[in-house]
Amino acid sequence: MHHPNLRHTASAALVLCSLAGSAVAADGFKVRYPLSGSLGGEIVAPIDNPGFFASAVLTQIELDKLTDGSGNAYGQAKTGSLATPPIAGAARTASYSGLVKLDLKQKQTNANLIVGYLSEPNFAGGRLALSFNLPYTTRLDRHLTASGATPTLTPLSPALSSPPLPAGTAAAAQAQTQAGFNLNYQAALAASSAAATGTSDGVGDAELTGAWVYRKDDLKVVAGVTLAMPTGRYDANSSINVGYGNFYTLRPGMAVAFNPAPWLTLGLRGSLAFNTRNKDNQVRSGDFSALDLAAAIRTPYGVFGPHVLIVSQFKDDEGGIYGANRFSGQGVGAFYTALIPAIDTAINLAYMNMANSKNALSGSFYQLRVSKAC
Repeated sequence: MHHPNLRHTASAALVLCSLAGSAVAADGFKVRYPLSGSLGGEIVAPIDNPGFFASAVLTQIELDKLTDGSGNAYGQAKTGSLATPPIAGAARTASYSGLVKLDLKQKQTNANLIVGYLSEPNFAGGRLALSFNLPYTTRLDRHLTASGATPTLTPLSPALSSPPLPAGTAAAAQAQTQAGFNLNYQAALAASSAAATGTSDGVGDAELTGAWVYRKDDLKVVAGVTLAMPTGRYDANSSINVGYGNFYTLRPGMAVAFNPAPWLTLGLRGSLAFNTRNKDNQVRSGDFSALDLAAAIRTPYGVFGPHVLIVSQFKDDEGGIYGANRFSGQGVGAFYTALIPAIDTAINLAYMNMANSKNALSGSFYQLRVSKAC
């Protein structure tokens, strides 16, 4: 025989806050660095013409995974408790522990306009270069699905053992509470998926770069610093943002290119990145390093070759909800560059795939770059 109050247990109070929406928040899983790679056809670009130059870049980003600290698909452990309406004169409580898996798919199209100026070679044998990079995301389309089996509730407490109740009352109360919990738990997963799914567009985070450019015989060196600024569209309460957040990133670095043979150029770029604290949520994303490697092979039909990218966060995040959350990613790809003499314009095609990643939004990058000296 069922106790009359048992019909209320199906709607027992349940709090399942932010099961998925926060998992792709602005305080983790990405870094302010071009994961499409910063080397490629650029290592064979001429640096002998002073004056203004411009580049237009179109990048298609296809993200297919959100990874955890082990490189696996990200999952969130969820624990909590609930309280029932009075059963046999007293409210009952139960706790639970489960795992929520997150499946993320994101398509993003970025357009960058880069303008700059290269001086005459009168600074310690080199030239000074200044450039401004303004990105614009024409569309960011994210789909996130949170899924997981409903956890089994612990036995209701206090137990339904007194006063004497009809046989089966405790089992019926547990079953009905579990059934109501299941409905609420799965509804919360669906709501979290919907909250973390959507589209965005707008101006991204602009970058200003100053560099010293030196060339002698078969050696080319570029040393400089980039300041990334919080100009992008960003909402601290949303998980879908074009901008990275209300903070600055300073990236000093150096690139070296060398020609061991007339048909071959080897390039290397090393960078460090230092972040300030996000003023909107007080999170400080950890500092990181980046290493780009490329080999350019010259042929009568253009220049092509492989490029490799290694990005590693060497300092923990501070103030976030994911602990250290150190980002790391290794990308492997290829590029092709050709010069169109009739319009004195270089075209560079590049592909990069994140072969391995941890605590990261992972996927593939397709890029078209058109460059011209003015």
